[in-house]
Amino acid sequence: MLFDLRSPHRRRVIKVVYVFLAVLIGGGLIFFGIGNGSNFGGLLTAAGGSGSGSSSTSGQALYTKALAKAEKLAKASPHDAAVWVKAGEAAYAVATLPNNYSSTVGFTPAGHVALNKLRQAWQNYLSDAPANPNGYFAGEVVAGFNTPPAGVGDYKTAESAQEVVAAAQPTDVQYEYLAYYSWLARDTTTGNLAAARARSLAPKKDLKTINSTLSEMLAVADAQTGATSATGATGASGASGATGATSG
Repeated sequence: MLFDLRSPHRRRVIKVVYVFLAVLIGGGLIFFGIGNGSNFGGLLTAAGGSGSGSSSTSGQALYTKALAKAEKLAKASPHDAAVWVKAGEAAYAVATLPNNYSSTVGFTPAGHVALNKLRQAWQNYLSDAPANPNGYFAGEVVAGFNTPPAGVGDYKTAESAQEVVAAAQPTDVQYEYLAYYSWLARDTTTGNLAAARARSLAPKKDLKTINSTLSEMLAVADAQTGATSATGATGASGASGATGATSG
């Protein structure tokens, strides 16, 4: 069974992954003023929203209007990385509206449409090769495209965004996630390098736990992709023994 929780290490993997995703999605909702009782701000200010409306229908309309305006600006300046960030953040805000996302079911068809716009904005943003990629925007991309039902399982996109997140916040945990998404994307090389980086950043006292967690992540990735793993993470020496899912 893929999510057999009898293993304490597997329980840690699942707990860490879902806590991380909850923080990402919750942070995005708070940032955009959804469900926290605050006035609409940020993107909606630019769309002309005053925040006085209380119905979900009017709120959805305001966010949709903000997205349309951000897309128009991005199309007018397609080589301006900053406008693609705004377009992507607007798309993420629409995708995570209550009518478009449920924590139990995942994204609705309308949510998927918004996520497609988020993916396009992210790809256009990266194509401009910004000198200091936006870690917050990258975190929203990870939240949208990671493991279902929290995301839609576009692991190549999640991997590309998690690389930015890990670079902005270089901790052992962030590199564990990079390894995980890379293995799910069947990108063995990046996954193994990220796993090695996670070990190098971890306190020595936690190295055994990190190795076990990486092995469990690798097993989950292999089970989901149908790939075959060789040896998992090795012992406390921190030497890289995880070969990851077969690259495809």
